[in-house]
Amino acid sequence: MVINEKINRHRRNTMIDIATIPVATLVVMLVAVAVSFLNMVINRLLVTRICGWEEYKVMRKETSEYQSQLMQAMRAKDTKRVEKLKKKETQIRNMQSKMMKPQMILLPISMSYIVIWYLFLIPTFGADAVAIVPGIALNMTAIPNGIPVFIWYLLCSFFFGSLASRVIGTQPIA
Repeated sequence: MVINEKINRHRRNTMIDIATIPVATLVVMLVAVAVSFLNMVINRLLVTRICGWEEYKVMRKETSEYQSQLMQAMRAKDTKRVEKLKKKETQIRNMQSKMMKPQMILLPISMSYIVIWYLFLIPTFGADAVAIVPGIALNMTAIPNGIPVFIWYLLCSFFFGSLASRVIGTQPIA
């Protein structure tokens, strides 16, 4: 009995506890990276399959140019130019609807990532702090300067989502 206790205690001491702050910070960050890159790869595949990547880039450029020209004309109160641009509105709307199809398919897939919260992140970390940022005090946890898992995941997700969209090429750099 005493020997088994010593073995169990030794095993607990040698195992990595993913709920400790430095490891938890990295685990949540890696989950956010994986989800972000997976999401962007799926987005790129859907865009390529539904409307073609080159056509998508052309449509995105045309619609953004149309929007900027329309705003300039409205700000300048140039009614003739606005009327001329309004004639292209149905063509632009058709392009926008075609460009939205991949995002509409991706939306339920993205929502399925919430399962990650219920099956892994919430049971593992709960409301405990998983990251510490010196100089930033959040009074949400017992640990001073601690960032809870929900906020840390959102921060990592936004950052790595932007990074992934630029690396995969679904969002232009300039």
